[in-house]
Order: sequence, then C-alpha cells, then structure tokens
Amino acid sequence: MKRINAARMVKTAVASLACMLMVSGCSYESEAESAGSAATSTAQQDLNTIMKWWGGSYNNDRQLTALAAAGKPIWRVDDTGKGGHIEVTSHYRAIDLPEFGDHVIYVEETKHGDPENIFRQRIYALSIDDADQVRVKLWYFNDKKKYVGAWKDLSRLKGLTKEEMFPLQDDCDLLVKKQGDKYHMPMGDKACVFGKNYFSYQVLLGEDSFWFRDKINAVADDSIVSMAGDYTYHELDRVN
Repeated sequence: MKRINAARMVKTAVASLACMLMVSGCSYESEAESAGSAATSTAQQDLNTIMKWWGGSYNNDRQLTALAAAGKPIWRVDDTGKGGHIEVTSHYRAIDLPEFGDHVIYVEETKHGDPENIFRQRIYALSIDDADQVRVKLWYFNDKKKYVGAWKDLSRLKGLTKEEMFPLQDDCDLLVKKQGDKYHMPMGDKACVFGKNYFSYQVLLGEDSFWFRDKINAVADDSIVSMAGDYTYHELDRVN
C-alpha cells in the first residue's frame, strides 16, 4: 500500500510540475506576443505621425536671413556662394498610390524660388519592416519634367505606375528613429553606393519643421565629391 501511495505521489508531483511548466510557457508566449504587438503598435503610431507631420510646404528663408546677417556663404543662383546653403522650397503631399504602398508621399523641391529649377522630385513609400522600424523607400521619376508642379494638383499623378519610376536600392532607404520630439531619418552609413561614390542623405522631421542635409563621398577614400553647407542641416520651416 505504501509503495502504491508513493507511486501516486510521484505521478501527482510530475503532473503538477508539467502543469506549472505549461502555465509558465503559456505566460512567456503571451508576454512575447504582447511585446511584439506593442512594438508594432509603436511603429504604426510613428508611421501615422510622420504622415501627418510631413505633409505641407516648407522653406528655409529664416535660416538664410540669419546666415546672411552672420556673413555666412549662401549658394546663390549664379553659384557665387558655392559651398554654402541653398535656398530651398519643399512641397510634401500625401497621395493615394496603392501600387507604391499604403503610405505614400509626393515630393517636389525647388532651388532659388524657381519652380523650374527642380532640386528633388520623388515618390516616398513608407512602411514598417520586419524589425518593426519605419523605412522610407525613395523612387525617382524617369521623366523629370512631366509632373513638375503636380504638388498643386495631385490628380495629375493619378494612375502613376512603377514603370514611370525607378527605386533606389534598399540600402538607400531612410531608417526612421525617434529623436526627442523629432524623427531622425538617415541612410545606412556608407550604404547607398553608386559606382565609385556613396550618397548620404538625412532628414530631421518635426511637427512644423523639415530639415535635411546631403553629401556625396568617394568610396575609395571618403573624399567629398559634392556637399552643401558643410553638411549642416538646411533648416526649413512649415509655411502652410
């Protein structure tokens, strides 16, 4: 009888331990799933905020006025101030283009207040990657004149197809990180390579501000091929 009771006690203990392990496992899985959901939720919130903030028109008039007063170089239309900051007007417009994704922005930037002097014209496709990080894919227009001014009438872009564009490689995506009350969006370090050069472009986006800086370096020795404003930010403020 004692042997039978002992056997029963062992079985009961094993069953209890298994139950505890199962509960613990279930608890662990639940916490992991919860953490994954929280990360996705945060990334989605960031994505929604970026789409809300980025839409608008910007210029760096205030910055240029301050630079001129301080005697700093400004890259004028005749290039007499080459190496300084450029006068830039930027237009960012959220647009419905499902072929490029669920969160798409049309980008049009001009230099020196000249609508025909296009500095940057892109389609930006924002998404959340497998690491729960917001990424920005950059698409270039094959025809650089066909859609100039489309920020004023987005219907002109209706039906735009990927055949009319070409994307930069994934290594050129902007990788979004929260930085204080702004979103920092750099490319990967020395990642965006074209032939003998690599391109560095960064954005710092606030609720009412859009800053950017860019430069091109040689892969071989990191020497500067092209750069404006000593790679300091062009500080653009929202104007509408």
